[in-house]
Amino acid sequence: MTPSSRPGRRSHAERSAQTRQRLISTAIELIGQHGFGQMSIHALARSAGLTSGAVQHHFESKAVLMMQVLDELLRSHIDAGALWPPAGLGPRERATRLLQTLWTLVYAEPRFLVAWNIYLGSRGQPEVLGHIAQARDAIDAQLSQGFFATFPELAGQPDREALMGVVFSTLRGLGLLELFADQGQPSASAPAQLALLAELIAGRCESAAGDRPDAPAKAARRRRASPD
Repeated sequence: MTPSSRPGRRSHAERSAQTRQRLISTAIELIGQHGFGQMSIHALARSAGLTSGAVQHHFESKAVLMMQVLDELLRSHIDAGALWPPAGLGPRERATRLLQTLWTLVYAEPRFLVAWNIYLGSRGQPEVLGHIAQARDAIDAQLSQGFFATFPELAGQPDREALMGVVFSTLRGLGLLELFADQGQPSASAPAQLALLAELIAGRCESAAGDRPDAPAKAARRRRASPD
């Protein structure tokens, strides 16, 4: 058996990919702990147990590294499992489940604040800001598609985009308020605001369903079928 054919031996490409992933994860931790301004190639190398030259072999500049970190942060938000609830549930349960999942997996996560740290700290770096804009456009398109597939009752509503905007703007605002919450203690107002958002979505879905031309006939059939 030759050395290259030994079982379990990783290729150079696999080792390189693992190192890149470790550097991205370490960068996220550093920004979360100390802020964007304190995250440098040198600080990253020191935390990862590598030389600055080794880090620059994988990421030629801090801007390139930040774009990769953002890709990791944003992709993990969307790819986090079971984001969208089953279509067979009632609108209130769908709304409640969706908002709770989005809050838990995305907006209440420390990684959400890391992404904002990078955005605010990159205002003087056009290449990073351009990358952020492209990534956000792609994610917004995925969120819009998923939201309206989850709530098909809203299909004919002229202000449905505004409704979705209110929902996600509120979630982002609640996520940013975590900056001011006591360490380890989530914002006390989040559950109540999430419940109100769920009521808003469900109410609009139920109202839209009641406005359909076949709604009176369906309601009459339900009344006839119900016991006295």
